[in-house]
Amino acid sequence: MAVYLRRVGSISSAILFTVVFASQESGLVLTDEPSHGASLGLLLFLLPGMVGSLLSHTHKIAMPLLGALLVTPLCLALFYLGRCPPITLWFQVTYLLSALFWCACGALAGYFFCAVAKPSLR
Repeated sequence: MAVYLRRVGSISSAILFTVVFASQESGLVLTDEPSHGASLGLLLFLLPGMVGSLLSHTHKIAMPLLGALLVTPLCLALFYLGRCPPITLWFQVTYLLSALFWCACGALAGYFFCAVAKPSLR
């Protein structure tokens, strides 16, 4: 039972990463604005990192990132499902690396919140 409690940050990060990725690929969440050209949907990948970091007991940055890394092959396979115009492999890899970057930034933010909320030992 204790092994599962240590990995709850990775598991939750992996599940949330897959849900955010699938929601963006299915078109459920529309975050692209044609007027400015930015893809703000990548900011949603802060959530898996932040939640995974808050649920991890140790390694608050590595565990959420490990969970996201483990599901990237599944997300790469989701790129091929339901796509009419083919997208190059380089675009897929760079999109997933950007998503991993934002997940790591979310993990850093979660670690910061835990460090600030922890009572001082002084």
